[in-house]
Amino acid sequence: MKTNVLRSAAAIVAVAALGMTGSALAQEYDINGGRYLTEKEYKELSRDEAIDYCEKLAQEIDLQNDNAAAANSMMSDIEAEIESLKRQLAEAKSANDPLAGEVDRLRSQLRELQELPRSYTVVKGDYLIKISEMRRIYSDKTAWKRIYRANRDKINDPNLIYPNQVFLIPRGKPDTYTVMAGDTLGRIASYWEVYNDRGQWKRIYDANRGAIGSDPNVLQPGTVLSIPR
Repeated sequence: MKTNVLRSAAAIVAVAALGMTGSALAQEYDINGGRYLTEKEYKELSRDEAIDYCEKLAQEIDLQNDNAAAANSMMSDIEAEIESLKRQLAEAKSANDPLAGEVDRLRSQLRELQELPRSYTVVKGDYLIKISEMRRIYSDKTAWKRIYRANRDKINDPNLIYPNQVFLIPRGKPDTYTVMAGDTLGRIASYWEVYNDRGQWKRIYDANRGAIGSDPNVLQPGTVLSIPR
């Protein structure tokens, strides 16, 4: 489908190259911002302006196709694990009695995964690293920042949490992120639950130009950013 779209864009460029000979001034447009030329405006472009416009359209199509392909290929960690366990369970069932024990084990794992808690109530002696490394939370003490980022409205200092506080335990990958003081697009992109890759910051910027503005280095705390998947 991507190839067909790009061929169509290339065809538009070719047609423009052959047919546009005018010298009318180009109308202002912003393809990244969703501002396209009308048919009338397009016909008023000069040959070179039409070629430039079509090339930018082709680049935008490329970007949108890449984003769509990435979104279709990504699944949350829990969903992927559940599907894997379901397949293993089906394979074990086909073996009948010799693998009856394996079937039971996989069924138990599947049920446990589906029942993982989405929240946690703090008890005396808890701290974020301790909570994070609990088997039914993340089994990973380094993931404590994920709990902190998801509960900033309740945690002023990550070193100070209190009994009876109820924390959200995020699962899978979020579609939005709320900017906090000190955040940069690179830092946000580097978070495990976002992309785990600082170099993906432009992907966030491209999807949130309207909310961020012209300078990607300036983020306002409280801004809700869309995270493309």
